[in-house]
Amino acid sequence: MLLGGTYKFRTGVDQRVGLKRFQAWTPPAGFTFHGHWARADGMGGMFIAEAESAAAAFEATGAFGDLIEFHLVPVLDIMESVPISARVLGWIDSIG
Repeated sequence: MLLGGTYKFRTGVDQRVGLKRFQAWTPPAGFTFHGHWARADGMGGMFIAEAESAAAAFEATGAFGDLIEFHLVPVLDIMESVPISARVLGWIDSIG
C-alpha cells in the first residue's frame, strides 16, 4: 500500500532527541520510503512510503510516536483514481 504521510513534532519535544533517534533508526521490513522531505520551518515533514501492511506502517511510526504526531493516508496514482471516481460518481448519479 502506498502511503502519503505528514508529521509534526509534539509540543515541548526537543528536536535533538528526534534527530538522534532518526539517525540511529532503520525502517522495519515491509516499509520503504519513496521520498521524504523536511518542512522549511523545521517542525516536521512529509513522505511517500510503501507499506506491505498496516502493521509495518504502525511499527515505522511507533518508533517516534512519543515525539511526533503522524497523519497517514493511503494514496494511488491519479491515472488509477480518475476511472474509479468516474465509476463511483456514475453509480451515485444512477440512483438519484
